[in-house]
Amino acid sequence: MDAVALLSVLDCLADGVAVVNVQHRFVYLNPAAVRLLGPLHLEGTPPVTFFRPDEVTKQDPTQMPLARGLAGEETTAFRVFMKRPDEQEGLHLTVTGAPWRNREGGLIGAVAVFSDVSALRRAELELTRAHAFLDSIVEHVAAMIFVKDAKELRFERFNRAGEELLGVSRAELLGKNDFDLFPREQAEAFTARDRQTLAGREVHDIPEEPIDTRSGRRWLSTRKVPVLDARGVAEYLLGISIDITARKQAEDDLRVAHEALEHRVAERTAQLQRTNDELQREITDRKRAEEALRRSEEQLRQSQKLEAIGRLAGGIAHDFNNMLSAMLGYAGLLSLAMPADAAGQQDVKQIVLAGERAAALIRQLLAFSRKQVLQPVVLDVGQVINGLSEMLRRLIGEQVELRVTTEGDCCVLADVTQIEQVLLNLSINARDAMPKGGHLTIAVANVLLPDARAAVSLPAGRYVRLSVSDDGVGMNEETKSRVFEPFFTTKPRGQGTGLGAATVFGIVKQSGGEVVLHSELGRGTTFELYLPHVVGVAPAQPVPLGVRRVAVGSATVLLVEDEPLVRAATARILNTAGFRVLEASTPDAALSLATRHPGGIDLLLTDVVLPEMNGRELAGRIGRQRTGVKVLFMSGYTDDAFSTTELVDPGAAFLAKPFSPERLLQRVDDVLRNK
Repeated sequence: MDAVALLSVLDCLADGVAVVNVQHRFVYLNPAAVRLLGPLHLEGTPPVTFFRPDEVTKQDPTQMPLARGLAGEETTAFRVFMKRPDEQEGLHLTVTGAPWRNREGGLIGAVAVFSDVSALRRAELELTRAHAFLDSIVEHVAAMIFVKDAKELRFERFNRAGEELLGVSRAELLGKNDFDLFPREQAEAFTARDRQTLAGREVHDIPEEPIDTRSGRRWLSTRKVPVLDARGVAEYLLGISIDITARKQAEDDLRVAHEALEHRVAERTAQLQRTNDELQREITDRKRAEEALRRSEEQLRQSQKLEAIGRLAGGIAHDFNNMLSAMLGYAGLLSLAMPADAAGQQDVKQIVLAGERAAALIRQLLAFSRKQVLQPVVLDVGQVINGLSEMLRRLIGEQVELRVTTEGDCCVLADVTQIEQVLLNLSINARDAMPKGGHLTIAVANVLLPDARAAVSLPAGRYVRLSVSDDGVGMNEETKSRVFEPFFTTKPRGQGTGLGAATVFGIVKQSGGEVVLHSELGRGTTFELYLPHVVGVAPAQPVPLGVRRVAVGSATVLLVEDEPLVRAATARILNTAGFRVLEASTPDAALSLATRHPGGIDLLLTDVVLPEMNGRELAGRIGRQRTGVKVLFMSGYTDDAFSTTELVDPGAAFLAKPFSPERLLQRVDDVLRNK
């Protein structure tokens, strides 16, 4: 290429080209150099003084390109700064220098090529300022900030907060990965999350995670951000971690406090529940107590009512029994005095029936009020039921089917007559409750109390349960509450006395037992009778009195009775039977007769309650006067008189008023024959 062509090329260059001689004088400048240097090339100042090293890049002044070129050396990309007089700001140039030699190789000057990098320099400065700004922010942010390369996940940036948090300097961190700094298990967890973030190229938030540092365990809330290049490939991983240890501790403390509060609330709730339960129990107990008090008051009223009736019955029993004894005695004598086919025999029989009905009514009143004179023996309730079964079948009729279930050894201590009365009364009530027929079930069994099915207040122990059940009309609550009241009946007028259930109640209570009633309208009724079980052997049933021979004739009887009608009637009956009778109205008169009578006295028949002294004392005094005299006591009083005054020895022969002539003669015969 010739010189002209070369100059043409140099003229087209955007970079300035300058040639200086060994005297440091410009010998050539292309248009770009003239544009960049301006009038500086016209001055006489050597060109090496036009430039000075870039203060920012801090190059060595002795290494200026032109100076090095004149020294025969080459330089590349040397930054210089030049300021022209007509400019406020100087130029930043990149200068490349080389020596200029002739064909012989001799140094004749230097060539410099320079480019205007002022804009780049300004951008660099701006970038430097931006970096400094960002570095200042990163350094002073309270959160830990780190940058890892995407390939090996080694730390490339780390701020001061991270150093303080981990207790590790940047010099120890940079170039290291998690496996160099943390336990393997923790490092694996960190690395797995980093890889997940880079692979997904999405921001990954970790709300909380523990990290073991030199200052102990800390809790971090971390955001990991993939930094992508222009192609969208992850180049770095940016991490921002906030120390939430204090918050975590506060949350833990709050949780503990909350749990403690919940525990206290639960305890308080439980305490309140226990208090409430206790209150409910107290309320229940109070209701039970009130109900028990109500029942007790009701029972007291009932007992007072029964006691009043009992006192009434006991008070009138003596006088009624005396009058009935006289009536039955004279009626019997009248019947004996009349021919068997006489027309008046029917009238006499009606008188006897009326007297017996009156006597039965008195007995029912006494049984209800529990004031009868008992003659308890050991008896098997099952045997009593079996002995009455045929009579009961005739009594209840063909429309009612009788079912009997018994067990062995169901022994109680009771009056057999009263047990029979109980069965009769309950069977009649059951029959009347089944007007269209049905089933009457009588069952007896041994039971052991307490039994949850038996609503009784008896002491624990062994009992005989006698139950009488029907499938009749049943009772409503009002009827059940009054069923044991005397004279209460649901039957039409004239068809019931209202003493059936009341008599049952009195007999069972007097025998030491209890009655439980189960009944529901339309579903029948069951009476359960609980009597104390006794160990013993029930004797064979005695031969009915009506078929035994009545004694006649020869013995001498001392009769002591203060009631004239009873004494006269009794004496007439004994005389008619052939006995010799000595009558006395008072104990003194009886003692006088016993002293004055020349013959023997075989039997003392005396009332228990007498003026001056009682029958027991009288019997004792006569026994001392005359040995071998047998004694038969009689009385129209209730058992209260005997239990409170002990007027009769246990086992003594006794005849209850009222009595028929047959009964009187049978008892006299029993005593005289030592039966």
